[in-house]
Amino acid sequence: MTMWERLRNPCGWRAGAKQISVDAMIPIFAVPTLAVIAAQTVLCTVIIFVATPILVYYLYHNFLRFLLRTKFFLMWTITSVVMLMLIFEMSVVPLLEILPEENLVFIVCVVSGIWCGYMARLKADTPTQESTSGQGLELGEGSGELCITCRRRAPPRAYHCRMCQTCILNREYHCKWLDCCIGSSNLRWYLRCLFFSAVAFIYGSNLTMTSVCHPFILIGTVLMPDDCSDVYQELDIALCFVSALYSLLVGLVVVCYLMYHLWLIYLGTTSNERRLLKAASPYDHGMLKNVSRLFCCKT
Repeated sequence: MTMWERLRNPCGWRAGAKQISVDAMIPIFAVPTLAVIAAQTVLCTVIIFVATPILVYYLYHNFLRFLLRTKFFLMWTITSVVMLMLIFEMSVVPLLEILPEENLVFIVCVVSGIWCGYMARLKADTPTQESTSGQGLELGEGSGELCITCRRRAPPRAYHCRMCQTCILNREYHCKWLDCCIGSSNLRWYLRCLFFSAVAFIYGSNLTMTSVCHPFILIGTVLMPDDCSDVYQELDIALCFVSALYSLLVGLVVVCYLMYHLWLIYLGTTSNERRLLKAASPYDHGMLKNVSRLFCCKT
């Protein structure tokens, strides 16, 4: 029996044993381990936060990108969210520095982000051809261009994804962190996921830092962390501080993604079209029509 055959998850309620790939298991052990190492000293924190993106890129560039569809990044997302939630609820909340209302707002944002991400993945499973009535599916039918990979007629603005193995209408890109393509069928859910995730990460980071550090009042009742020099004296406090830094960095990246997509909506284009088309998008009908076409029209 090979190692791949040993890594099986008993799922008898659905379809028997289900094989778990090694690349999907790496984040389950790597994310908590890196967090504990980073919580040792300031130097460890700096090294881990600098080295981790480099190591992940090296792993992807040399190994993961050759896989047809890896679960590495999806499992990294799930493991990170679970770890941050556990640290917050089990280590930060017991410090009694956070109001119940603040914790409730944080939980609502986290649950909303998870639900929107789940819906984005669920909606992405709908093939493009099924969501476009009147378009021919078989070779030689329909008025769209022929996809040389699918050997089917694809509607306008549809592009093939080699990972999803289908054509995606208004394809943005294949989001590795959700392991699905972002297109017209799930873009709205994806934007909601980005919004709630950004709020949850940044808000949770602020709540954590103001609990483990010495805070100061910025405006009214808004607190900001001030002196964090003694957070490394205890491991659990240091782990909270490291998780807050991690949340803050991820939240800022998510905000950048959200602003980028809103800018593309303003231009009436997609990230995929902007990469492929050199000229201005022919689908730009002005800001109001571009926005209303996304949020007011059924896709």
